[in-house]
Amino acid sequence: MNANQLSGKSVLMVEDEYLIADALCSAFEMEDVHVVGPFPNVASAMKALDKGVHADIAVLDVNLNGERVFPLADRLMADNVPIILTTGYDSDAIPRDYAHLQRLQKPLHLHELLGCLNGILNTVKK
Repeated sequence: MNANQLSGKSVLMVEDEYLIADALCSAFEMEDVHVVGPFPNVASAMKALDKGVHADIAVLDVNLNGERVFPLADRLMADNVPIILTTGYDSDAIPRDYAHLQRLQKPLHLHELLGCLNGILNTVKK
């Protein structure tokens, strides 16, 4: 993995499963990626954004203990923040308005997630 592409970037993580969030945080730290969060629900992530928290990219679990992440995705899309959705659902469960977003199937494979992040960051010109 080319750590230089990820190094110094910030990732907004919204994940309600502690063990997944902890493992992702550790992996991101090894790539010198700053983790914003992890947030277990939409409200806490929205509050952070309201306070001016910045993220270069977002990794959002679709289902947060029964709550859908789509209101947060709307806000991030309006702010032009690239999004990776993580989900155990198949693509039919993702509403059409979000079908264009990158989606990774759970259980997550770290190399796939890091590859997705690199790919998105390569296409985003800031």
